[in-house]
Amino acid sequence: MRNEPADLREPRGRGLERRRAISDVRFETIARRFAALTRLSQTELDLLHRIGAGPANIWPARSLLEAPGEDQEATRYIISGWAARVRELQDGRRQLVQVILPGDALTPTLQVRQRQQMIQCLTMVQTVDGAAVKLAARDGGKFPGIAAATELAAAHDRALLMEQITRLGRHTAYERMANLFLELHHRCNVVGLVHADGFIFPLTQESLGDLLGLSVVHVNRTLQLMRREGVIELKHGRLTLLDTEALKPAAEFRPPSLAYLG
Repeated sequence: MRNEPADLREPRGRGLERRRAISDVRFETIARRFAALTRLSQTELDLLHRIGAGPANIWPARSLLEAPGEDQEATRYIISGWAARVRELQDGRRQLVQVILPGDALTPTLQVRQRQQMIQCLTMVQTVDGAAVKLAARDGGKFPGIAAATELAAAHDRALLMEQITRLGRHTAYERMANLFLELHHRCNVVGLVHADGFIFPLTQESLGDLLGLSVVHVNRTLQLMRREGVIELKHGRLTLLDTEALKPAAEFRPPSLAYLG
């Protein structure tokens, strides 16, 4: 059964300063994601600020943002936490198809009802309503940056899906992991979540296996090899890339190069 979100309520006594700080974090997450794709006007930044300052919903870890077979909801944006698009098989096995990070949209484009397909929270997730962004994107005259960014974000998601297909179809275990780590590092860096080449990494070895099509044993061996080579440090839920240049030849990851043709 689907978990319903809880309204985000600030504890009493924290004061206006804390509420403003939280609002700024939400604003920066969405704005950085959009600004990485195209130039935004001050009017567009103001709109994103209002969205970030609006009410948010909290979804517990392992809850469903989108349950199998249900109608997809209106556009929402993740402002904190990690989620994933998941495909389950009848025997309980699952494939994590795509990781969804802060700044990413949950945007229904086709009303596809797939019994085994869902969006699941990997951690606690906060979302905000993105209806205003969708409405602004339809007015390219007034909001050209937002109109361009929403299309480019969709193209970016498709490019990452192609990267995932290539990972699963042609890469070795080491190459899959190196490619994924560089992709996640790049995406987290865009929204300001990378510090000293490290970022919060909540994926368990089981989740990594489900994402990369590997057994837990194979995941563990590959991680140990990367540690011995001194290219990563993974502890206490934080991944640090110690030598990105050494990872690049195996990973063959290049951030998608996108151009708006509208």
